[in-house]
Amino acid sequence: MLNERWATEAPDYRFFDLAGAHAELGYLLGSHDPPFTMQPWWAPPASLPFTRDCAAVVRELHPSLMEEFNAYAAAQRMDADLLWQQCCRVDLKARFRLGAEGCSTFVWHGRGRAVVGRNYDYWPMQARRQRIRFIPSRHSATEPLQASLGARGGAPCGRYDGLNQAGLFVSLHVVMTDTPPDTQPGVPFHLVGRLALELCQTARQAADLLTRIPHLSSLNYLLADPREAFVIEADPRRVRARDQAPHGALAATNHFQHPDMRPLQGRRVTRNSACRADFLALQPARWLEDARSVDEMLDVAQMMMADRSAPVCGVGGALTTLWSWVAELSTRRARYAAGAPHVTPFIEVSL
Repeated sequence: MLNERWATEAPDYRFFDLAGAHAELGYLLGSHDPPFTMQPWWAPPASLPFTRDCAAVVRELHPSLMEEFNAYAAAQRMDADLLWQQCCRVDLKARFRLGAEGCSTFVWHGRGRAVVGRNYDYWPMQARRQRIRFIPSRHSATEPLQASLGARGGAPCGRYDGLNQAGLFVSLHVVMTDTPPDTQPGVPFHLVGRLALELCQTARQAADLLTRIPHLSSLNYLLADPREAFVIEADPRRVRARDQAPHGALAATNHFQHPDMRPLQGRRVTRNSACRADFLALQPARWLEDARSVDEMLDVAQMMMADRSAPVCGVGGALTTLWSWVAELSTRRARYAAGAPHVTPFIEVSL
């Protein structure tokens, strides 16, 4: 049975806004979060030597992220090694029979615009749903890190979706596969989008990064900018990119579509995920072509993300929509709903 605290904790939709060092952000969030507890449905963590090797991988790619994590641990008065071991998740399958995740994202390019719609779906007992705007003060060796606005889930320092100052949008979607027994150290899923948002300016740069890094878990990542988009289908065994949008929009849900990746799912049922993907690949071209302004395009995207027929917007179990985004990337205009979009109003947000 689930711990009562997790089953009843109020959703945390707070908004944090900080310009500064990564360690400052980590300490701020660690100070404001309740004491960290491994969510009871998470699978047992990997060994400490393995997770230390994963930390080394992240540190080589983006050392400031580990500074942020260590500051979060300090604010929580926790041993950073132990906290990282608990957050460095390899097996994303739940310990209980909770069902599969149901996140949905699309991007449509047309009429000089790039429109994105995104729903994050999970069991409502996931309380951490913070929205974070961060302008890093640290610079990389060649160029400044990108400011971003995004949402996090249960693990510190992560981003499950977001938009950066260059107009790059990123979202993640869990895919259920069997965890390979020989998985090598890599980047935990919740930090993959963070790497893209802070280190990259374009979808192509992000696609190159995500196809090169070692992945710990099986996920789809949608990457979109004002000009082009990719879905990166990632697994510890291999990674492939999709960029074809034959019906006008590129969509990502919770199953692999690339022929090289499909066998990794085994015989798992993907009917619901496929239905959502088909809806989001077909409808934007039909509905967005008639929109005359960015406001109208965002209104249409909101309507799509509130769909209850596919259903893109879920209201029960693992298909409960916890938050939603719509955005037009060439203008970097975005709207956010702190809940299911068929009943929650969208608000305009900006970097």
